[in-house]
Amino acid sequence: MGIITEQLARVEFKDQQCEYFEIELNDGPIVHLQNNSFRIEMNPDEFLKFATNIVNGANKMIQYKKI
Repeated sequence: MGIITEQLARVEFKDQQCEYFEIELNDGPIVHLQNNSFRIEMNPDEFLKFATNIVNGANKMIQYKKI
């Protein structure tokens, strides 16, 4: 664990085993994706690739579901 530079995002889930999900920027710099069950560490370049794929996947789902 390191020093949290900034909490980039947090969402809480009701009635789910995963109580929350958060993204933290830590010193190093290291990005943590974590919740009450797991933590994934990645560097900023890896996080950018990951986040890009999440956004692209969300956009495809919006088009597919017409939402």
